This record gives sequence, C-alpha cells and structure tokens, in this order.
Amino acid sequence: MINIFIDKSTWIDYLQGWEIIDVAVRDKNIVYLGARKSIGYEDASHLANHDIPTKIIAIYLDEPSGLVNGSRLNIGGQELSGMAFPVIGVSRLPFSRPGGMVSAKNMDGDTWPIGGGNGPMEHISPGAWPHPYRLKCINGYTYSVGAGRSLYKRVAVGQWQSFRDGFPKVQSSNKLGFRDLDAFSDHDMYAVGGHGDVWHYDGTKWTQMGFPSNVQLGTVTCAGDGNVYISSEGGSLWVGNKSTWKRIYEGGSSVLWNDVLWFQDKLWLASDYNFAIWNGKELEPVMHDGKPVSIRGHMDAYDGLLVVASLEFAMAFDGQQWQTIVAPYLD
Repeated sequence: MINIFIDKSTWIDYLQGWEIIDVAVRDKNIVYLGARKSIGYEDASHLANHDIPTKIIAIYLDEPSGLVNGSRLNIGGQELSGMAFPVIGVSRLPFSRPGGMVSAKNMDGDTWPIGGGNGPMEHISPGAWPHPYRLKCINGYTYSVGAGRSLYKRVAVGQWQSFRDGFPKVQSSNKLGFRDLDAFSDHDMYAVGGHGDVWHYDGTKWTQMGFPSNVQLGTVTCAGDGNVYISSEGGSLWVGNKSTWKRIYEGGSSVLWNDVLWFQDKLWLASDYNFAIWNGKELEPVMHDGKPVSIRGHMDAYDGLLVVASLEFAMAFDGQQWQTIVAPYLD
C-alpha cells in the first residue's frame, strides 16, 4: 500500500469531489494545486465555465500530516467563483514573501493571490481580454502568457504591465501566440504559440523569429544545456535558437504537451496522456526502481522539487524519491 501524504480525512474535506487542473511549486516545501468542482457532463452542459467553482489549495510538505491539536497544518485553501478556465502560478518578486495565484480567462484577466494574505482581486488588463494560458514565473517575476500575443508582467500588487514592445498591431487570430514563455535571462527570452509563431526578446524589444513549420506550438523551454526546446502539435519536439530550428522528435499524439521542463539535467515532458524524458535521442517513459511512474497531466519544478498532477493524483520527485502527495481514497 502506498503512503499518501494527504490523509483520508483531509482528502475528504479538501479534495473529494474536486478535479485537479493545474500545479505550481512555490518552493521545496509548498505546492499549490488548482482544482475545479467535479460536475457530471449533463449538469456541466447547462453551465458556463465561470459557473464551475474553482479552488486553490496549498500543501505544506514540511508539516505533519493529519490533525495536530485539532488543526491541519499541512494544507489550506480557498474556494472561488467566477473563474473561467483558470490557471495557477507563483509570484516571488518584488515581494518579501512568495505566494500563489489563480487567473481566469475572462475580459479582465481576474487574478486572485494567495499566501501572505489572500486577495484582493487583481485584473491583468481590464477590458483587454488578456486570456492567460499560463502564469510563468521567470527570474522571480510572474508573467501572464495569453492568446493574440498577449504578455503582461506583474511588477507590484495589483499592477501588471504590458510586455509587448516590438509587436505589430494586427487583428487577433488563433494563428498568433502565445501559449508559453521562457528565458535564459532578462535579455534572452522566447515566447511561442499559435501556428509557428516564435518571438525573441533581447532586453529592449521583441522580434519575430523564423520557424520551419506552421504547426501549432505549445511550450518553450530554455534548458540548462544551452538549447531552446519547442514542443508542437502531435507531441513533436524541436531544438534550436533564434531562427534556426530542427525537429528532433516527431510525435504521433493528437494533443499538445502541457508542460516541458528542465530538471536535474534532463528534459521532462507531461501531457494529459503521457509522462516522459528526452534522453537526447528519443523519448522514454519516466522510470523509478525499474518501474514506470504512473502519473501524467500538468507539471512544475522549482527549488529541487518536481511535481506532476493529474485529475486525482499529485506526485513529487526530489531527485531521489517519488512521494505521492494526493490520491483518492476509494474505500
């Protein structure tokens, strides 16, 4: 029987009846899970997406499991309403204490901070439909990465600055990015999305780069080996930089990778159906003690901890051992 960090009574109170939809690592001891109320297909068909309740859950891995003097020290959370297609992330700078946040894909980009005091509600760009696909923390600052080449940087509590110098004013289209952002430094950043829409930031302005295909792009990773990796539709993987790209893996899947991260000198990839490592020649399943690690979904890594979360499970890897953080209790 596996040892699950979140005990049964805590799972019942916080996670039973909810589906995990995203994950963010604040540090090696604190993990945030984004969850939505589990609603049957028939009932959900009569609801707008923003009518489905959202919850952001903080799990404290350095605290004991279960009740301690009548209180649970290893978990906390908050339920929110009106959050359409939410994503979660972490904010570190310029604040004295890091925290988590959840953002909605709505007209204002409603964003609720948690940790170090919850709220008040922030708005990424009122009335501009920032449509965040991803909240990405780079060099401590949080960026909202969205459709139509939408990029915003959180510079203070409640203040998000447009990060679009160099983008031409064009009509929004699903052929334009973005879905992901990554960087080696503040003057060497990449944003990708849309259909072959790749841009580079040199510290002053964004410039569009060439890409050898008009396939849909999903993620970009500025890796520790000095390469930039881009994943595309079908689960394919590309490597290169600026306008020079080569496809190194041609996938056969019908879905995009959710997250592609560099962790412990390896490239890790997670989708709703697969969890793999690129070994430099091919994709291989993630193994531990000779057995495949049975998890897939969304992924984040920071401070020596990698966490993967599916609808019902969350698992953490510290570079040596895997730990099951959340799993359903069915008995």
